[in-house]
Amino acid sequence: MLGSRYDCGDFGQRFGQERVLGLTLILIKIAQAFMFDWLFEKRFSLEQMSTELPRSEVLRRGRVVILDDEVPEMIADLKRQGLAVEHWVSTSDSNFGRLETGFYDVLLLDYGGIGRSFGHDEGLDVLRHLKRVNPALKILAFSSRTFDASKADFFRLSDGVIRKDAGIREMMEQIETHLSQSLTPATYFKAICTTLGIEPESESAKRIGRLILRAADHPKKSGQLLEAVRSLAATAGTSTVESLASKAVDLVVASTSSSI
Repeated sequence: MLGSRYDCGDFGQRFGQERVLGLTLILIKIAQAFMFDWLFEKRFSLEQMSTELPRSEVLRRGRVVILDDEVPEMIADLKRQGLAVEHWVSTSDSNFGRLETGFYDVLLLDYGGIGRSFGHDEGLDVLRHLKRVNPALKILAFSSRTFDASKADFFRLSDGVIRKDAGIREMMEQIETHLSQSLTPATYFKAICTTLGIEPESESAKRIGRLILRAADHPKKSGQLLEAVRSLAATAGTSTVESLASKAVDLVVASTSSSI
């Protein structure tokens, strides 16, 4: 009988110790999770994450469109160089809307002959529209001339100029440069702020930044990010800013992976 009482007491004591140990381990894991989030956010700032991805990753991720009423002679050469490039003859192409929502990264834009659905100035009106709805998109004036006084605003508002008679090497260098600049978390964070009409230093922007970083580390938290951007976006820009936010998360993951 004494042995039974001793065994029961010993079991109870051990059970209590295991329970305390289990609760302690749970608390340690919770503390580690919060500490990791804090360190992750302290280590990485979206505005500072402007380091370009490796060339192989840029070519794998980058998407380019040439909008020109004539078929570019070098498009086959660009594809052979590993570039994901499409050619459209006008703004009526069924994929045009994907330029607005951030699917493509660089646009080579001709001035004339691409359609007047956005205005009589054609290329200039398209450029102004796309810069307003998708600030992350890099738009390069695709022209047979380096400068035309009658199209001064078109060249001034573009992110760069590529001559139609440029060699494949020069063209690839320029496209890759703008793809590299586009495919960074900093670019997309700035574009999100511009689209939402908020300052990068505002509390709303900082909250979006924290949610992007958390979603990059914990994919299940992406719903919180999308809910936050929806609450700040105008109805017309919801799909665009959601796409920009998702791409920012993806680029944070890619940037942190390539830096390890």
